Amino acid sequence: MTSTSKNGAVMPRMTCAVLFLIFTFLYLYDYQADILAVTQHVLSHGQTNYNRLVGALLITVVLWMVQVGVYVGTRLKGYTHALTYFPSLLLLGILTDITPNIGRESYIGHWWWLFPLLMVMYAGAVWLCKQFESLRDQTGGGNVLRHVWINLFTLTAFCLMTCAIGCNDYLLHYRMRMENEMRAARYDEALQVGVKETKTDSSLTLLRVWALSYKRQMGERLFEYPLVGRSASMLPNGRSVRLLILPETTLYRHLGAYVKGCESPMDYLVKLHAIGRATPAAHDWLLCAYLLEGNMDAFANALPRYYDLKKPLPKHYREALTLYTHTRKHPSIVYKDPVLEADYEDYQALCRKTADAQCRYSVLRDSYGGTFWFYYYALKHHGM
Repeated sequence: MTSTSKNGAVMPRMTCAVLFLIFTFLYLYDYQADILAVTQHVLSHGQTNYNRLVGALLITVVLWMVQVGVYVGTRLKGYTHALTYFPSLLLLGILTDITPNIGRESYIGHWWWLFPLLMVMYAGAVWLCKQFESLRDQTGGGNVLRHVWINLFTLTAFCLMTCAIGCNDYLLHYRMRMENEMRAARYDEALQVGVKETKTDSSLTLLRVWALSYKRQMGERLFEYPLVGRSASMLPNGRSVRLLILPETTLYRHLGAYVKGCESPMDYLVKLHAIGRATPAAHDWLLCAYLLEGNMDAFANALPRYYDLKKPLPKHYREALTLYTHTRKHPSIVYKDPVLEADYEDYQALCRKTADAQCRYSVLRDSYGGTFWFYYYALKHHGM
């Protein structure tokens, strides 16, 4: 074998191996780590925990061994060597093909029949490639760099296939990362997940409420986040609001107790307070539940039971009281804060200045997004 033919055989293999190892490890360690942690937790019924580094290394090595086995069995080289990575990268995609319904539907899903079908098609493609190998060898095997670039192109296409198959639901990624951070009691890190994203879902809303509650910042920061579902998103319901790692028992212990026969989170919070089992954290949950529903009267009536109005109040409670004072003819509480009064006047002036409803929504979001005032406006005029 000449030096050129050796290079033509070795260089594509080395280049593909390096790219495969780097891609697989980073894909597992960085992009899909939280998804895999939830997958292992759910499939093991909480009996085992996923280690990010060990898991990424172990899966990478196993998939590499699969590739080595495929290469030994097929001896694909030259232009077609990258095809030996197809089964490994397909398995990597299947491994990370997770949906929000994990635990309620089959993990394998449609892959029980699609994977064998793809392997049959792959075997046919390998057979065709082998038929042309002798002809390629007779013509000199081609340029080494051409071998490398064709293999890199093929392998890159397989990597993109893996990314397309794996979980790309960014809201699910946010949820899983938040649950993992909260399980490790890293609440500050959890609250930074997706903080600049405008879209959310009910499960993310629950996680943010819970994390803020642990930090005792519900009344200060809740409406700085995108919120959906009103108060219905404050507790798991097994359907639209779910926890996949964190146990519900921990949540109810945080609030005081589990109360049977409740039709909604609001009903639960009211009954919890009625039986005297509510923790101080549950007081904020109830007050914020009233705000999420836009029930200003209930909020104003409940607030003095849990907060001294003569002392500084959390930001959103001050905003709510200012709004309540200005929108009721006979408010039960007359709250005056010089700074908020000036801000509220500016807010009202901006509302009057913008006639078009859609433009008004955009302008208010830009200027007052992150305040209870904007949430209340969106709730009443855009049906949040």
